[in-house]
Amino acid sequence: MLFALVFPMQGNAQKRKAVKKNNKVEVVENPLITQMLDATQKVLFIDSIVVPKSDFYSHIPLSPECGFLLQKGGVGQYTSELGDHRVEAMIHQGDTAAYLVTSDFIGGEWTSPVPVKGIGDDDANYPYVMPDGTTLYYAQKGEKSIGGYDIFVTRYNAENGSFLRPENIGMPFASEANDYLYVIDEPMQLGYFVTDRRQPEDMVCIYVFVPSTSRHVYQSEAYTPEQLRSLAAINCIADTWSDGSERRKAMERLTLARQTFDNSQVESSDNVQQLSELDTMRQKAEKMRKVLAEQRKDYSIATPEAKDLMKESILKDEKELEELLLQIRQKEKEERNKTINSKL
Repeated sequence: MLFALVFPMQGNAQKRKAVKKNNKVEVVENPLITQMLDATQKVLFIDSIVVPKSDFYSHIPLSPECGFLLQKGGVGQYTSELGDHRVEAMIHQGDTAAYLVTSDFIGGEWTSPVPVKGIGDDDANYPYVMPDGTTLYYAQKGEKSIGGYDIFVTRYNAENGSFLRPENIGMPFASEANDYLYVIDEPMQLGYFVTDRRQPEDMVCIYVFVPSTSRHVYQSEAYTPEQLRSLAAINCIADTWSDGSERRKAMERLTLARQTFDNSQVESSDNVQQLSELDTMRQKAEKMRKVLAEQRKDYSIATPEAKDLMKESILKDEKELEELLLQIRQKEKEERNKTINSKL
């Protein structure tokens, strides 16, 4: 006998089909859901908080060693710890589906975004890259999801410059609702999972869990179908607690993470002027590049007499730009060293 999922129906009603049998209407469950239920991962959830969907990134106290998250205009962005690599979601003008792109910070500026290879063309959003630099978690809609967004994981293959075939990480992180973000903070041994299941419109729930190095699943023979579905839906986080000692230790780490995050927000506001100075230098360098490009273009078609007059000005501007770029690199190096020393 099939039991109805406890997840609210959102977005993909086609994941279940109503069929007539003996003049009775029966709900046929998506085989992928049944398969995931049988392999529901055993996860310790220690806390949860409901926040607005528009800024849920600001409620995730991620360690600086793990990089930086930014949410804007309904899409997510991840930047590496050193600020030299970025994976983000973008939306074509006039479109509604997002796609993932990657770029690098080279020579004082970001390279043009390049679509991430290997994850397919379905709507993809909210990326997070593990500190290993190769493991990518993100949310995506499509045939392999059982609702709206599901969480997928893939790894970068340096040999061909593409990502391996993504895998749905399954329940309890998959549902018929929208599951947006999956983050593991290795230094703090904490995980954050964002979903809109059972939430009012424009609200999401952030679940905090203890990540595991190996995957353990619930043994189906030890639970009734109702209990297993409840665990898969994260109906009650207390059902995942055992003696409580592991949760208490994790809650201590979570408290520390939140305190550190709040303090870093204050410190970052004190550094706005310094960061603004670096940004100003970068903007000035970009303007100088454009002016020089125009000067060189004019020089290429000028008469010999005009070239003699223009040569000195061009050489002077080139030297000034070279000195400015040297100052930018030196300031970037100072900022990186300051970040590294603060962690020692």
